[in-house]
Amino acid sequence: MKKVLLSIFVVLMMLSCGEKISVKEVKKLESKVLAEDAKPTKEEVIQLVDAYILFAEQNPDDAQSPDYLFRALDIAVGVNAEGPDKAIKIADVLIEKYPDFEMTPMAMYLKGFVYENIVGDLQNAEMTYRQFIEKYPESPMVEEI
Repeated sequence: MKKVLLSIFVVLMMLSCGEKISVKEVKKLESKVLAEDAKPTKEEVIQLVDAYILFAEQNPDDAQSPDYLFRALDIAVGVNAEGPDKAIKIADVLIEKYPDFEMTPMAMYLKGFVYENIVGDLQNAEMTYRQFIEKYPESPMVEEI
């Protein structure tokens, strides 16, 4: 428990002090949460998602940033540890800042999925799905809508 609290404290300190988070630090968090035998706590999952987001915010031009954001989105949707708003915000950043990233179509689809299946907001889900179909008509995910 002390290690978890210490890890959370370190990430919070980086956020508050404006310190940069390194790829090495992100990889260390990934190994805690994503290792085959890992049994991460909710706090560790949130910490990893926040580390991905922080890295992307601090390094918007780094080739790793859109991938980290997609990983954050994937975890945020799958675990729903921080609620659907976080997943929607991550998807919005990917769609807006990285329109040419290979996983951006999936991010838009997941945004619609979150609205439909987690939030229960069918109006926003429909709007998001329509935008997805217009922008990515050849995507295999169109058939899932």
